[in-house]
Amino acid sequence: MSYADFEELIRNNADEKYREFSGKLTPNIGKNAGVRTPVLKVFAKKEANGNYAEFFEKCTDELYEEKLVQGFIIGYAKEETEKRLLMLEKFTEKIDNWAVCDMTACAFKFKKGESETVFEFAKKYIEKDGEFEKRFGVVLILSDFIDEKHIDEILKMLNNIYDSRFYVSMAVAWALSVCYVKFEEKTYTAVKNGKLPKETINKTVSKIRQSLRVSKESKERAKELKNI
Repeated sequence: MSYADFEELIRNNADEKYREFSGKLTPNIGKNAGVRTPVLKVFAKKEANGNYAEFFEKCTDELYEEKLVQGFIIGYAKEETEKRLLMLEKFTEKIDNWAVCDMTACAFKFKKGESETVFEFAKKYIEKDGEFEKRFGVVLILSDFIDEKHIDEILKMLNNIYDSRFYVSMAVAWALSVCYVKFEEKTYTAVKNGKLPKETINKTVSKIRQSLRVSKESKERAKELKNI
């Protein structure tokens, strides 16, 4: 497949109503053709199994869908993880909206034995200053690492993100809500004893109360965090 195939994909699948919907849903989306994400994923998976160098060389980064496909290809490519992390590091400089950020992070696949390398990569991003760089690190961690092995370190990291910028705060709240689903007691204690911005705590409680995986009793308990 080639960049010309991508251009044909855009022409054949552009949807004006979906373009308008995506534009409203995603601030800073830029130029947007209105191609649905599943269509882009199918293309990216095929491209990732072939010679995708030409596609990257011809990308202008003007089109939202083009950025998404680049992120998906990096996630799906059958390359060594170290090489893909280098590609990802370069690509993240282009991220300027939450959708490209989150979908790229969630699409990144790796072997079980490579998990600690990816975890360290994500931690590095959490320490960066950029709003979407920091969000990218948080989303990468919540996608794959909220488990018994990492939970204590993750809660400590999240509690040290004193950042009230909207997309960072929302990512931290999202991650904490997932932590609460899986490790309620530890998460409750960490948030209660932490020093997170008030708006982040409120967003965390809202996320927990919206979750279908949390009992009524646990949702009521989470409300107490608003009063700390």
